[in-house]
Amino acid sequence: MKKLSILLLITVLVTACSVKKVEKVEDEDKFALEYSIKSGHIFEYSKIHDIFDIFDSDTGIIYFADSDQEKSIIYTGVINDIFNNLDVDKINYYNPSNIKNNDTKYYKELLNLLGDKVGIDDDGNLSLDIPSLYFVKNGDIVGCLNSNDYSVDSLMKNNAKNKIKEEIEEILKEYESA
Repeated sequence: MKKLSILLLITVLVTACSVKKVEKVEDEDKFALEYSIKSGHIFEYSKIHDIFDIFDSDTGIIYFADSDQEKSIIYTGVINDIFNNLDVDKINYYNPSNIKNNDTKYYKELLNLLGDKVGIDDDGNLSLDIPSLYFVKNGDIVGCLNSNDYSVDSLMKNNAKNKIKEEIEEILKEYESA
């Protein structure tokens, strides 16, 4: 009986003392995995309230995308490559699919803030284009770039990438001078 008690005690101690290794995935790595890009990018996860603050009176670049959409994944890679060579500290990223699909008050408020910078869906309703990139200075939208002009296939070609790069550089000039 004493041997059984000692064996049970040893088993409990060994089990209790075993360390389970848990890997923490940093936001930067999580984003890189979601969008198939390298770590070291400038995208930062934002909450909807952070996005509202920027549109209200702050300054920042906002990127709306959904990693469940092939076009968002490809477009993210394209703009990541472009911004790697530009002097920009961060891009605020938000995936609006949940608020968009459920047509929440946050989605309606977001559409209201974006004004004429939104698209129209097949039913004739205002709709946030995904993916899209907004340049906001002191609460004013100084530039907007969305992927509607590009198919998934065209985004893989250099001429589309060069055109997007030129558009971003042009918007950044206005953004920085505003």
